Amino acid sequence: MGNNKTLNILGCVPSLLNILLELTNETTGIENFRIFNNMPIDNLNYLNPLNGIKVDFVEFNKVNKTPNPEGIFALSVVGPKSKEIVHSHFKKLFHIENKQFINLIHPTSYVSRSVQLTYGLQLEPLSTIASCTSIGFGVNIKRNCNIGHHCELDDFVTINPGVTLSSFVKIGKKTMIGSGTSVKENITIGENSVIGVGSVVVKDIPNNCIAFGNPCVVKRMNSKKVDNNK
Repeated sequence: MGNNKTLNILGCVPSLLNILLELTNETTGIENFRIFNNMPIDNLNYLNPLNGIKVDFVEFNKVNKTPNPEGIFALSVVGPKSKEIVHSHFKKLFHIENKQFINLIHPTSYVSRSVQLTYGLQLEPLSTIASCTSIGFGVNIKRNCNIGHHCELDDFVTINPGVTLSSFVKIGKKTMIGSGTSVKENITIGENSVIGVGSVVVKDIPNNCIAFGNPCVVKRMNSKKVDNNK
């Protein structure tokens, strides 16, 4: 028997929506979804709902006129900056508290009992979060990731598939880690940065930059190229 609760989904990236629907259904049994978006929702051909799942879309030109929804919430965007913008907009519009955002942890993933969770975590299949790690608000950890012990992931971080973080790694707010990246122990990666696909991070990475490679080095900062030979 399905769960009769409704999950209110804020924002909508159609190509990623089915991942969230399946993660929620497999994690909680919820079958009813209501999607709020302030832009027209295009390309819904990407959406292939599971049998029995009910998805209602609130038309973008009616969102501001919709009574404040009750219950639980999730974000359907994964870009760190977009997550913060969507969260801030709807939190103000609907007077939502962070504690109303559900943690979605797939049953094939493992979270140590000593992990400190806030709200809004989306943890996809076959990933592990080890002991004494702390997870901020609105974090996405995709499939097949390994988050080591005593790591710190700040708000709105996105960890893409196949990432390995060793122990005592700190990742700043609104930072994205590219697929297949490995980060050695005791590394700090700053806020609002992007680590490219397949990077090997062996030294600290500052705020507000794009870095990639093996070893990972800063390529751009404040929209300017960086000369790594200096």
